[in-house]
Amino acid sequence: MMPELFVKLFNQPPQLAWRVCCAFHTSGQAFGKVMSMVKPRHAVAYHFFNEEATRYSLYGNIRETYDGPLSMATDRMVWNITKAKITERMAVITDDAWAVPSGKRLPPRPKGQPSTFSKYILQGRWDKGVQPVQKKMLDKFMEKYNLQNQDWRSQKRKK
Repeated sequence: MMPELFVKLFNQPPQLAWRVCCAFHTSGQAFGKVMSMVKPRHAVAYHFFNEEATRYSLYGNIRETYDGPLSMATDRMVWNITKAKITERMAVITDDAWAVPSGKRLPPRPKGQPSTFSKYILQGRWDKGVQPVQKKMLDKFMEKYNLQNQDWRSQKRKK
């Protein structure tokens, strides 16, 4: 960002604003000049606050010295890179999505293989209080998915 934006948006004193802009970071004009010299297939500006108050002035500053392909990076931006072209797009995600079915079934645990639970975890189990209340539900689940011999309940606790 330009020093003026550090003064305006971050309330920094002017003598610090120019140092943050142009000594600690790279100004838009300097970034554009480097890209003009390097000539990348596609330049990506990042590590800046890409929002309404900053993106357009920074874009303009870069364009003063660079006219090649340019992305102003933001979260979830994706680049598909092939020999033929570079395509910029935004990932489509949701925090509320469920996993897709895998279609895979795990093999049964080999006989004699030690428990995947540590002794510490096994010692802390509340089998007597918890197991009876969920036994009917778990038995039904195990039968539905044919898991009789793969049940975590079969991992007997050593006394």
